[in-house]
Amino acid sequence: MGSFKGFDPNGFMLLEMNKFNDSRDFYESVKEDIKKMSIVPMRNLCADLSDELYRIDPKMNLVPTKMVSRVRRDTRYSKNKQMYRSNIWCMFMRDKHQWENFPCMWFEFFPDGYSYGVAMFRFDATGLGAFRQKLIEKPKEFRRALTSIEITGAQLFLDLFKKNKPDIEKVDDDLKIFYNAKDFGFTYHSNNMQKLIDGSIIEELTYAVRAFEPMYKFLSEITDELVAKGE
Repeated sequence: MGSFKGFDPNGFMLLEMNKFNDSRDFYESVKEDIKKMSIVPMRNLCADLSDELYRIDPKMNLVPTKMVSRVRRDTRYSKNKQMYRSNIWCMFMRDKHQWENFPCMWFEFFPDGYSYGVAMFRFDATGLGAFRQKLIEKPKEFRRALTSIEITGAQLFLDLFKKNKPDIEKVDDDLKIFYNAKDFGFTYHSNNMQKLIDGSIIEELTYAVRAFEPMYKFLSEITDELVAKGE
């Protein structure tokens, strides 16, 4: 049995109150309670998933303290100067400071629900070009990854280039939308807070991570191939 036992429901309200007060003094007064009720359980959740995640990608960052987001927002480059957030997330991916063109999986909770997903993240022009080539060469592998995701109920989101990319005629019509993507991913949303509280979300996440594995590997192979080529 793992260390994750669920989230204290009072923690969701406390995060919302902290965001509402938007005060350093208030945050300091509740910081330890937020850590106990939200941050530590999220780290425990990451730790309990680590064996499954390592099996998928041994290069993935699996240090729980580095996987979980902070409550304090970085407002330096944002027009929104609110200091604190009411949502907490954890990222299942390689170290973004060491790797370029990498995919990610994630889990996030809000005061009224949660979400998780898989996405193509931070792909530059070289990475996108390699993705398009792989889509031309291995369409069946990509379709199998899509089919695996479908069983989770996760929904597609994407950002498209305005003009068709070169050689788009080489892919079938059903894959053209991905061929023209700047980035894309799949996310599942739920308002079933009971799963967060009783801890059963860990079983759902384990199932989802396994379903996302083919897409994650399809994309991470691009990263490895580019590194091997020195690009």
